[in-house]
Amino acid sequence: MIGKLWRAWVELLDRKEPPTALALVRILLAGVLLVDFVSTKLAGLVGPLYSPPPAGFAWGDAWLTGDAAWALAVVSLVALVLGAATRVACVAFVIASAALSHLTPDGESGLDMLARVVFLILALSRSNARWSLDAWVAKRMGREVPAEIPAWPRYLLLFELVWVYFSGGMNKSSGSWGPQGGFTALANALSDPHAARFSPTWVGAIYPLTRIATAATMAFELGAPLFLLAYFKRWRVGWVWIALGISFELGIAFGLRLGSFPYGMLALYPVLLHSDEAHMPRSRQAK
Repeated sequence: MIGKLWRAWVELLDRKEPPTALALVRILLAGVLLVDFVSTKLAGLVGPLYSPPPAGFAWGDAWLTGDAAWALAVVSLVALVLGAATRVACVAFVIASAALSHLTPDGESGLDMLARVVFLILALSRSNARWSLDAWVAKRMGREVPAEIPAWPRYLLLFELVWVYFSGGMNKSSGSWGPQGGFTALANALSDPHAARFSPTWVGAIYPLTRIATAATMAFELGAPLFLLAYFKRWRVGWVWIALGISFELGIAFGLRLGSFPYGMLALYPVLLHSDEAHMPRSRQAK
């Protein structure tokens, strides 16, 4: 029994697939974060966020100054979008992001913490085997660029994404998320002047829909582990879970002011696809 399980584990880790999904995650997530970092600079908030009092609100200590850490993060994200020195850029961004977190522990979102984990995993992968300057330079130098890469980093990111949603559902302890509270959580959020993107006057017109959406959100998040079963069994019902997730993130982006978080989460969705779903057939690529 143990030998059978061990062989199955080795076979799982030895699987290979096209690098499309990981390349998409690298480009999309780095692009979302780059827009976020540049927007912070254009809004004049880099100094106030990452400078010590009285010039700013950074009450922590780090091995880099705020300006240096911000600059390193931006350069790293540009390199990741381009796929230039990809592994070095992944580690450099993690270092810069961690420094900014130490400077202002209350100034980062869940996406920043998630991104550090994602880019550390990407640093151990071959996400630069497609759509990257690394691959272009390697081809120019006559080196072989692999058409298939180990699949385990994508599996790891898939488990991470599923865990984020499931733990999110488990931590929704407020009664407003359940039947005892009437599934009113989303209506409350859309009426909160601090988080809502629009005036709360329109919420009353769609109040029944918000209750349905709240119930669907809980079903989506708490049902995340079931997606893993559907994924490995190749059940089409897995697409229902993915569609709920996309609707969930787009709804957050539309109705709430949560910054880049929903877009960053959507940037990870390529890992939810099987290798034959995440890339075009070879016959189409050759055209």
